[in-house]
Amino acid sequence: MRICRLTVGPISTNCYIIVEESKKRALIVDPGGDADRIMNKIKELQVSVEAILLTHGHFDHMLAADTLREKYQVKVYLGQDDSELIKNPMENVSGMFGKPMSTHADVLLRDGQVLELAGFEIKVLATPGHTKGGVCYYIEKESVAFSGDTIFQASVGRSDFPTGSGASLSKSIREKIFTLPEDTQLFPGHGDSTVVSYEKKYNMFV
Repeated sequence: MRICRLTVGPISTNCYIIVEESKKRALIVDPGGDADRIMNKIKELQVSVEAILLTHGHFDHMLAADTLREKYQVKVYLGQDDSELIKNPMENVSGMFGKPMSTHADVLLRDGQVLELAGFEIKVLATPGHTKGGVCYYIEKESVAFSGDTIFQASVGRSDFPTGSGASLSKSIREKIFTLPEDTQLFPGHGDSTVVSYEKKYNMFV
């Protein structure tokens, strides 16, 4: 497994390209803008894209989703409880930034669902709080999880946007993130990666 991180879009969102190297297959997580940069990286890696995974429906995590969906003819995956938020400019926060946008997901995900994509077995962890339908993507075999805006290095996501809840966010982190193996690497939507053991010890927001 290879993980490539690009910082994209107006709010410096982490877009991840997850590569299965034996057959050069890839997944894109949270394409939050700069579609050309992402496509150039895909070309450089010489991989075939099999899916686009969104951790939640905020605009800064899906600005390039439509362009990439059309380019690679793949499906966009999203937690089922963000299915309406992603369509609503005031809820997906794009309207607050003066450039309203709306899109949709092709596949809506439920908690505990296991995806078989690009040679990876990916477990969907519903982690409401930043948004009602936020999810994390856990690849147990690789000891990694893509945590979106649920948890950051020594911090957590905001809960004051539409459908957010501070109580739900704390519960999601305690019950879904902190119960993962201690050595699980967390790749968040913004900032540097971290490890479950570090966050359990030093994250003062949970």
